[in-house]
This record gives sequence, structure tokens and C-alpha cells, in this order.
Amino acid sequence: MCSNESDRQDNATLAERFMRVFEASHHKMSQEKHHQHHHAFKDLSINKLIALNMLYRQPGTVQKELAEFLQITPAAVSTAVRELENMGLIERKPDQSDVRLMRLYLSDEANKIIAESIAHRHQAISNLLGVLPVDEQHMIVSSLEKALQILTTHDIQLPPQEENKAAG
Repeated sequence: MCSNESDRQDNATLAERFMRVFEASHHKMSQEKHHQHHHAFKDLSINKLIALNMLYRQPGTVQKELAEFLQITPAAVSTAVRELENMGLIERKPDQSDVRLMRLYLSDEANKIIAESIAHRHQAISNLLGVLPVDEQHMIVSSLEKALQILTTHDIQLPPQEENKAAG
């Protein structure tokens, strides 16, 4: 947590540096010859990509759970699910104990694509960390885990960003 103006300025500078590293590593990862963007995912919104990732990790999720997770209306989820279903990326199947309830699953093709994407991201992160000594790798990951734990367990409100920085 930033306690004074100097700490806030240091935090802003570090955040900017972190963002540059993150963006540069993402750019490098995108240029690697083995990385391919699958055409089925090319024009999907971030919420649809997040929904597909959730269904990969939690097959059989119902639309209500998906709406709560994405923090969007049930109507918006219904539209997104219909579009993803029309694209052949997800399937609706009735619940075995309550046939009125429809559960959502990734298609075989979507499962394969997401598994490949996760494996590629894992390899790219491993490559990025791998150029550092193991103790520094542990420090980075432990620090990020600690920050995430603090943010999630203490429900900390992040300070508002300056308007001109947020737009850039």
C-alpha cells in the first residue's frame, strides 16, 4: 500500500515499467513462429473469451453462474451463449437430474484450441522467467501471489488513476 506521495510516485513508475514488460513479452509471444491465433477466436469479445476459459476450467456451468462470474445480465449471457453455440464453440446439454436446466460445455474443437493456448502461454511465461536465476523467479511469483492475496482477501479498493494516465 502506498503511504505517502513519494511511494505513490514510485508505485506509478513501477506500474508503468511492469506494463511495458508485460506488453513487450506479449508482443514477443505473439511473434513466435509456433503461436497461431485460431480464426474461431479472432473476433470474440473479452467476455466471450473469459466465458470460454471458464467453461474450460468448469465444464457444465449454467448460464446464471456465467452471468454472475462475468458480472453481466442474464440476457447478455443468453445472447453470447447463442452466438458461441452458433459458432460451434459451445454446446448446451440438459442437466441429468433436472432436464429444465441446461449446462454449458465447450465443443471438442474449442477444448483443443484453449488447451493449446494455455500450453503456449505457459511456455511463454516459462521462457520469460527462465532467463532469470531461480531465486529471482521465486521472488517474482511469490510477490505477485502475495499482492493478489492481499487484494482479494482484504477487499482493498485500488486508488483511482489519473485521467490522462488511464486513457493512455
